Amino acid sequence: MSRAKVQLDRVSRWYGDVMALNGVSLTLDGGVTGLLGPNGAGKSTMIRLVVGLSSPGDGSVTLDGEPVRNNLGALARIGYVADGDGIYEELTARRFLTDQAMLRGFRGGEAGKRAEEVLERVGLSAAIDQRIGGFSKGMRQRAKLAQAMLHDPDVLVLDEPLTGLDPVMRRDFIRVVRELGEDDVTILVSSHVLHEVEAMTNRVVLIHHGQVLAEGTVREIRDVLESHARRIRFDVADPKALGARLLGEAGDVVLSLGIADNGLIVETMRPAPLCSLVQDWVVDGSLHVESISALDEDLGSVFEYLVR
Repeated sequence: MSRAKVQLDRVSRWYGDVMALNGVSLTLDGGVTGLLGPNGAGKSTMIRLVVGLSSPGDGSVTLDGEPVRNNLGALARIGYVADGDGIYEELTARRFLTDQAMLRGFRGGEAGKRAEEVLERVGLSAAIDQRIGGFSKGMRQRAKLAQAMLHDPDVLVLDEPLTGLDPVMRRDFIRVVRELGEDDVTILVSSHVLHEVEAMTNRVVLIHHGQVLAEGTVREIRDVLESHARRIRFDVADPKALGARLLGEAGDVVLSLGIADNGLIVETMRPAPLCSLVQDWVVDGSLHVESISALDEDLGSVFEYLVR
């Protein structure tokens, strides 16, 4: 499979007097990218541009150098899972996917075979002959993913795909998305729920008020925020004793201390020397630490810092 490159180049999009996107430039080139932002940030507008449902207005949106909008060749390489349903409730899953496969160019028995393959991959084999109208929200989401996968797209765009899925369905859905990303399908997943995207990919794009705040891995984004203090948690038997020792021997790297759930939370501008010192104490046997964790590596903390 070719590794598709989607590029947005200085795209701005207005709806009347409202600017939904403001000079956005972004490259998607294989693997899974998470598109994160609160409701109204511009995620849906960006998705509509990538799948060719909206004109880019200012700027351009291309797939391997070719415009996406009104380009059947480019559009044929894209699979799309929309936020809304858009499926035929009176049809069985088999009939719906078979019909969709025929629209994608499969013929005769090939269409039915392909429908069975994608329904099995998303975990709907047991419900293949049930009417979609009787499906739960989570089953509908999986049927939509199966429809988007029918033609082995080079680009897959998922708009809030985990909505309504129970924990087991969520795990299976995430597994399929990760597998497709590992096969070099270019995947864009939008969500306003941070931990959902974090479970699918480490590469994220943060968008707010129509502008890209940052892009990269969570760690890369967090590492550029050197003006903000880091919070390090040390799980130890006696947090108070560790706090007193740090103040006495490493007061120059400690900004503040806090105790929570049998752990010591240290705020510092210099996490590397702090952790190195604590590790030295562990090695020389003067301190036992159950675990050390960086509390600011999660997406929620990164996004909060950037919005500030």
